[in-house]
Amino acid sequence: MAPTSLFAALGGSPDAGGSWTDPNGLAHGPNVDPSVDPSGVYTYTIAAIAPCLGATSTVTVTINALPDPGTNGALTVCDQGAPQGLFAALGGSPAAGGTWTAPGGAAHSGTIDPTIDPAGMYTYTVPGAAPCASASATVTVTITSSPNAGTNGAWTLCEDMAPTSLFAALGGSPDAGGSWTDPNGLAHGPNVDPWWITGVYTYTIAAITPCLGATSTVTVTINALPDPGTNGALTVCDQGAPQGLFAALGGSPAVGGTWTAPGCGT
Repeated sequence: MAPTSLFAALGGSPDAGGSWTDPNGLAHGPNVDPSVDPSGVYTYTIAAIAPCLGATSTVTVTINALPDPGTNGALTVCDQGAPQGLFAALGGSPAAGGTWTAPGGAAHSGTIDPTIDPAGMYTYTVPGAAPCASASATVTVTITSSPNAGTNGAWTLCEDMAPTSLFAALGGSPDAGGSWTDPNGLAHGPNVDPWWITGVYTYTIAAITPCLGATSTVTVTINALPDPGTNGALTVCDQGAPQGLFAALGGSPAVGGTWTAPGCGT
């Protein structure tokens, strides 16, 4: 506040022309400056012409401290993070006991829950003791989005298939732009070539602090091509004993297959 007249605080109809002393008994001017002067009793004295006596009266001055809401701050939280107090994000030395309002002006608890509260400017107000006005500071809240890596998936492929998208095997609605590692933990492209290794491929999306990254996996099973061997030939006598056809195949045929006769008979 600006310097204020002590004389104006006197009651009655005091004579002008007197002198003032401060609470320490030191000479003082006619105004009190709350920014530098102390609280206490200020004395006004009027000297008198003898045989009259002088007269005094006092003004008791109370100087209230300005309310301190601290200084403006900022807070970045993750949209899936735990609730956090806004008070700790204020700068300076804010006084406790103030009230909070949300970005729309509605009353707020002072604890932000990023799963339900909006981003924006939250205002902290500390009431002033009259004649001091209330004072406010703000915390600007930024809410970062959690990445979505989708849900785990699986591919079963044959080794003669064309390269296949790993991303397409993920469930849910994964965000694009992540990176892949192969079953050995090495960096890998977005497609799996069935000539490569069977195992778990991991998709990772980095996040903006304070959110955490997210991962999901695709379990790839690569089936080998069936091996019926190579074509063979067998010559038998019309009166000869029965013979197995399997032994007449070339290569390394897999067991467990089925045969068809000429004309598709069995």
